[in-house]
This record gives sequence, structure tokens and C-alpha cells, in this order.
Amino acid sequence: MGWFGGSSTPSKLSVVSEVPSEPATQQYLEDLPPKFEDKEPVSRREPTLIDAAKQIKLSDFSVERFIGMPCFREAMITGFQAMGVLGTVTFLIHKNVSRSLNWSVCGFFLGNVVGWEQCRSIRRRSFQMMEKAKQAKEERNAKSWEKHVKEEDEQYQKFQEFNSKK
Repeated sequence: MGWFGGSSTPSKLSVVSEVPSEPATQQYLEDLPPKFEDKEPVSRREPTLIDAAKQIKLSDFSVERFIGMPCFREAMITGFQAMGVLGTVTFLIHKNVSRSLNWSVCGFFLGNVVGWEQCRSIRRRSFQMMEKAKQAKEERNAKSWEKHVKEEDEQYQKFQEFNSKK
């Protein structure tokens, strides 16, 4: 009996070989077929708005596509807030439902644009700061490397002087 009971016969062991039976073949990128053709487009004319309109599909307007966009959520929240504020204030002042609905729709679109541009500006600045941080880090690393190389050269020269004295 073992620790956990059961039969006293040991379990079966699998055979392990240290040498693989077949060498694995390496596959290089040059050996694979290309994913896309390298052909030049047949016509070299300038694209027009009609060409762009032909490429628009209904699947381009799916909810998943919009949700995946950066800044979409922030723009929608700002638009709904502006819609609520402008619609409510206009209704309280003028007591006219159609007028307040018009102002609320305009507020929604205005809020969307403002929210979108504000979020994009913040993202743009953060990417610029990230690039500046990368450059500063690279410069620090380069200076550190130069200092390290100089120290090694000085130590090598001292080593050579010591060996030449003998």
C-alpha cells in the first residue's frame, strides 16, 4: 500500500529517449509562399470619392468596430452629457419640447466632436511624451556605455603598462 492506498504494483513508466527520433526541420521566411502578390496596380489614376464610396461596407458600421476605437467611449459620454444639459436647460427656459429636442441633438453632436478632439489631443501628447522618454533613456544608455568603455580602456592601458614593466 502506498500513501494513498490502492494496489501495491507500481504504475507504468513511459520510455523517454534523450535523442529525438526525427530532427525537426527549420522553416525560414524565405521558404514560405508570399501572403500577398507583389503586382503593381493596373491603373495609375488618382482615387476618387466614388472609389472610396464603393469600398464602404455595412460591416464597417458594427458596434464592435466602434467600441474598439480609442476615444469613442469618451466622445459618446461627453455627447450624451451635452445633450442632456442643453436639452434640459432649453426646455426649462422656453417650455418648448421641439426646440429643446433640436438643441439636445445639436448638443450631442457638438459634445461628441469636443470629446473626440480632447481625447485625441491627450493621446497625442502622451505618445509624444513616451517618445521623449524613449529618447532620453537611449541617450542615458549611450552616455553610460561611453563611460563604461572609457573605464575599460583605462584599465586595459594599466594592465598593458604593468605587463610591459616585467
